Amino acid sequence: MKHAGTPTLTVLQGGRAVAALAVVAFHSAIATRDFGQGLPDAVFRASGYGAFGVDFFFVLSGFIILFAHAGDARDSQTARTYVWKRLARIYVPYLPVSLGLIGIYLALPRLSGSTREWSLLTSLTLIPTGLPPALAVAWTLVHEMMFYGLFLVSYVIRRFAWLVAGWVVLILAAAPWGMGETGNVPSAWSFLAPINLDFVLGMLAAHAVWLLNLRGAWVVLCIGLGVLGAAVAFSPPDPGGLHRLPHGIGLACIVAGAVRFEQVGLIRAPLFLVGLGNASYAIYLVHNPIASLAARMAARLGAFAAWPLCLAFCIGCGVVVGLFYHYAVERPALDRVRRRLGQVRTSVAVMRRPDPA
Repeated sequence: MKHAGTPTLTVLQGGRAVAALAVVAFHSAIATRDFGQGLPDAVFRASGYGAFGVDFFFVLSGFIILFAHAGDARDSQTARTYVWKRLARIYVPYLPVSLGLIGIYLALPRLSGSTREWSLLTSLTLIPTGLPPALAVAWTLVHEMMFYGLFLVSYVIRRFAWLVAGWVVLILAAAPWGMGETGNVPSAWSFLAPINLDFVLGMLAAHAVWLLNLRGAWVVLCIGLGVLGAAVAFSPPDPGGLHRLPHGIGLACIVAGAVRFEQVGLIRAPLFLVGLGNASYAIYLVHNPIASLAARMAARLGAFAAWPLCLAFCIGCGVVVGLFYHYAVERPALDRVRRRLGQVRTSVAVMRRPDPA
């Protein structure tokens, strides 16, 4: 079980980097097709597999939340700490991007994206309303907040595993009716979306790491690679419903095996991937509008008019701006919030300390 002070698992950060790049490539392909000089159908279909980066992020969220918090004391003070950490991690980097995009859409009503229906409430709070947020990729953050809220219940009930099992049953029961299939338009039914099973698979991967020996890790990793490979080979790039479940199963097995290998010192992600993984959330937040802007710029520059250069330009701009946002905004802001929260917790502890006899 992970405790405070445990070193960062580099394979997870490296996985974040790969997943973020896959999503950036997918959305850059869309921008190149829509605003650039077109894109071959085969290339566009292949880029669609980048959408599975979202599955990895969800699996990883389930893994990290349980791996990091399973040993927490189940009391109100620890629960409050968990809530503030999760809220800060999501909203502090997200809100500046969302507010900036909202301002642009309101100031430039003819801008592509501003003409679609979007919810101000969802954009600001990530509460599902039946309309998408202004920042298109933020629909995934709605699911993240749902999962964080569910895990919060583990601090007040003892049979949390039964609650998760009930959630899985509801998702599976609702899937044939398409009740949770809201896509990027989060609603109350989003809680039943099959993609939420990725969070559960991530938690199962965390349990597996605590139980696996080295031989078991090899078996689980091979199963994961086989399942993921078969899913990619025999399914469309962006399947819906339960057809996406094999990808989550494969990714969860790969995460469990890779983490176990790192724990025994067999593998370690390269430093450049770890650094890129550290900035993956910032890249995820800013890349889509940046890719759209880059594609329009490329279309006006003759040297970048050809689709390979346009696509590369969009990907590069998304990554570079994301790295800048991470180092200039996200990391300093989170550091300030964490210091402030630390000061508040220290003050509360001093106030509660009994007077000496």
